[in-house]
Amino acid sequence: MQGILTSSTIAKCLEKIYDNPKNPLIWLKVFLSDKGSEFKGECEKLLRKHGVRIQKAKSKKTMELDDLPGIIDSIVEDLNNSVTCLLGISPAEAIKKKNVFAKPSKPRKGPIGFDVKRLFFDDSVIYLLDPSEYEGERRRATDMNWSSKIYNIRESLVQKNQLVLYWLIDDEGNGPERSFVREELQVIPPNVEYPPQWVLAN
Repeated sequence: MQGILTSSTIAKCLEKIYDNPKNPLIWLKVFLSDKGSEFKGECEKLLRKHGVRIQKAKSKKTMELDDLPGIIDSIVEDLNNSVTCLLGISPAEAIKKKNVFAKPSKPRKGPIGFDVKRLFFDDSVIYLLDPSEYEGERRRATDMNWSSKIYNIRESLVQKNQLVLYWLIDDEGNGPERSFVREELQVIPPNVEYPPQWVLAN
């Protein structure tokens, strides 16, 4: 019957998750479950095939508390020393490095990093407002979507396989502390005259 969990169903779900060719995962070291029959048979065979240690709870509501500290330590150690898909190295190795390059969690359509067409320092831009910059941190229908001031590019950061980051500065030498990606900036053409600041501020 469909909808009933069996060991075969659980095994197929685990294989679908961990052996997905588009997003392969490293098989876990410890598998915690109750003593239900759905975690025996095919499920147990699959886990043992991949070297997974199976930890059974006494019931659905309790588990071996004596083993819990060791299990937690094992899980934390495994997480710290497992190679991640985005970094290509383990977190334990990553924290020892000065710089770490991570792959984007979602493939980006179009150029990125050194291949992207970048903004110049003399480009005039406005930036997309963050919710925290609205009064009461909530946008009203009459609020602007973009900054009321025009800025220039103060600094940019280009890294391999990463989005280009920009920092802004206005005519008075001030600017937002946060950085922006290209999609958060709108270039103001040189022949466009922006309304006076007193108009935009009201």
